[in-house]
Amino acid sequence: PDTALAEALALLADQDWEKKIEGLNFVRCLSAYHAPILTAKLHETTLAVAQEVKNLRSGVSRAAVVCLGDLFTHLKKSMDQELDNAVKVLLHKAGESNTFIREEVDKALKAMVNNVTPARALCSLINGGQSHLHSAVRRCTAQHLGDIVERMGPERILAGAKPVADRLLPAIARFAQDSSQQTRFFGRRMLFSMMAHPDFDKTLEKFVPAKDL
Repeated sequence: PDTALAEALALLADQDWEKKIEGLNFVRCLSAYHAPILTAKLHETTLAVAQEVKNLRSGVSRAAVVCLGDLFTHLKKSMDQELDNAVKVLLHKAGESNTFIREEVDKALKAMVNNVTPARALCSLINGGQSHLHSAVRRCTAQHLGDIVERMGPERILAGAKPVADRLLPAIARFAQDSSQQTRFFGRRMLFSMMAHPDFDKTLEKFVPAKDL
């Protein structure tokens, strides 16, 4: 496995697209069967994979998106430190015209939402997609943010030990007023899921700017 990781990184650095795909498949196998080996060089590996998400050849880009999904699935919270960059490149791909890539991006982000620390996922999504110029990226951000809100529940968001409301509520307020109907829908749904909590109004007033309120 050690040599396989070194080889995977070398293949990813190669200019030949077929070698890049082979390298990505190596990383996927390592994440599934030799996670500790990968964890030791996780930062370097994740950066290399995220770089290929931006590859102009759709086959390589799609394989890299799938590979990130596998890293989230198998390495779980070990991926917390790598989220910002990984989520940013994935969200950027959500604006692609290629349906297959968009579907894989959705799957990878779902794997992220289900496996990493929710509060970390939340911040990475907000940082990566809240103010994106492409409406499809904002919609995708709002949708996956909604899944995290559902997972955490209103109690943890509004009154937990380390509440995340200060980051989350202003973002939701922005989504609820977005120019895209679908994004507004996800924004409203998140608000609706927290409305019944006794601290909701108070927290909203505390963190949401008056003009949005």
